[in-house]
Amino acid sequence: MVRRLVDRRVSFTHLCTVFLWLVTCFNGRNAVKIVKVVVPEIIQYGVQDAVILDCDYTYGNNTSGLMVKWFFKNNARPVYQWIVPQKPQDMGILRGRVDLTYRASNDPLKMHRALRIVKPNTDISGDYTCVVSTFMEEDSRTKQMTVFVPETNFRLIQNKTDDDTVNVICAAEGAFPAPNLTLATPERRLDGIAHNLKLVNGRYSAVASVTLNDADLPSPAEFICTLRITQANYAVRKESIYYPGPISTTPEMPTAADMQLAAAVGSKGTNIYTALSIFLLPAFIPALL
Repeated sequence: MVRRLVDRRVSFTHLCTVFLWLVTCFNGRNAVKIVKVVVPEIIQYGVQDAVILDCDYTYGNNTSGLMVKWFFKNNARPVYQWIVPQKPQDMGILRGRVDLTYRASNDPLKMHRALRIVKPNTDISGDYTCVVSTFMEEDSRTKQMTVFVPETNFRLIQNKTDDDTVNVICAAEGAFPAPNLTLATPERRLDGIAHNLKLVNGRYSAVASVTLNDADLPSPAEFICTLRITQANYAVRKESIYYPGPISTTPEMPTAADMQLAAAVGSKGTNIYTALSIFLLPAFIPALL
């Protein structure tokens, strides 16, 4: 009796294993699965005319309702859609910016799987999600792309308003994503730095400033400003030499770049804007007298 029960249990287990194997094989034959998503992490604005985001996949025997969609950021509506065998469509932020004639494959069930975005700009930086589906299955993958823009202007200014202190001001404009500015000497990174960041027409203006006592500085003193955009693994630096002592009787005339940086700070950076104004105004006083 016991042996019969054991034999029945073994047979039942065997039947379950066979059943699960058949189900797995059936689903595998009909499943759609993404095997590779190629999205460049960083591209530099103005360097290339177009960028390609590819989404390769495998499909089973049942391809009824095969559809490829691309989503941007967390938007519930796609920015690209291809329902086989119809023509692809671009929508939302990518409307009119996708080459709809581009083919990533000669396979009629894969040919329009990819996005070819022409003239990429900073507004298309973000997460992209590819979703491939049929009436039976669906798969998705997400990757991030950043359109990087180097700064168009980068200045390190010494603003001396009295005989005992100096304002060290580092400013940059025209960058994307938001740059990080640090002020330092060859020996140490400076503390107590005030930062201001402003987004203007899709580009960032940034200012970092600190006021230092002449008595705390060697003569001469060297200041270093470093601009970093971490996402792009990008860094540049400016250096200047400062001699502590009385204010010069012949102030340096501001350049056009100095004027642009002062304007770039805007109303949100009142303290820094005031410091820049104090620096620029004395140079114009002789011309006004």
